[in-house]
Amino acid sequence: MSFIEVKQIDKSVEVSFARSPVNALNLPLLTELHNFLDNIPANTNLIIFSGGNSKFFSFGLDIPELLEKNRDEVKGIIISLLNLCKKIYLLDQITIAKINGHATGGGCMIALSTDFRFMINNKSKIALNEINIGLSLFESTIEILKEVVGNKNAKEILLGGKLLNVDQAINLSLVDTKYDDENFFSNIIEDFSKKDLNIIKDMKDKIRSKNKSALIDQDDSIEKFLDIFYINETQEKLKKIKIKK
Repeated sequence: MSFIEVKQIDKSVEVSFARSPVNALNLPLLTELHNFLDNIPANTNLIIFSGGNSKFFSFGLDIPELLEKNRDEVKGIIISLLNLCKKIYLLDQITIAKINGHATGGGCMIALSTDFRFMINNKSKIALNEINIGLSLFESTIEILKEVVGNKNAKEILLGGKLLNVDQAINLSLVDTKYDDENFFSNIIEDFSKKDLNIIKDMKDKIRSKNKSALIDQDDSIEKFLDIFYINETQEKLKKIKIKK
């Protein structure tokens, strides 16, 4: 069973999460995304990440499933997510998050790693809301967030942990713009498909943060996250999270 769907149009590829109903991230889904990124079709210069037909872009990590795993297994899933986000962030191709629904936690992390974030104009919410469930975040995620939204907005997003509607997210620079229907992407796909991949790569290399060391998540930092994950108070909060299967 596949948890992603890949559709190619000219020089663009849309990768849709397909783990109904909320596109919760587990190791098989993350592994499929890694495999796709390691084997991107030739001549691709635009990659769009989407929540497909779900009302969620992605709920984030499958917390109920994580609670059933041992510490080493949880650590492996965390590392897989972090490496995926860094891989997306460092891609040569132009990347877009087509945020078709709610994007929280790890779902927001994936969206944040793309070059552009376009969010559906409805009641969907986006957030890095880990602080509200007793969890922290990682150096690489915070470094990318600061680069996208700036220090001041990063503090508001991280320390507030609020579920942001599309206008609030745009105001904080977490989302670039909103869209109403699929037609919004037709011109974008046509425009970006005309651009030269070598020039895209060169420009992205020059735009990205020069502080590449900040994208490295030290093992002791991940272990500290796991320590917090296994605190009784945190576990009790996490056990209250339910995902419809």
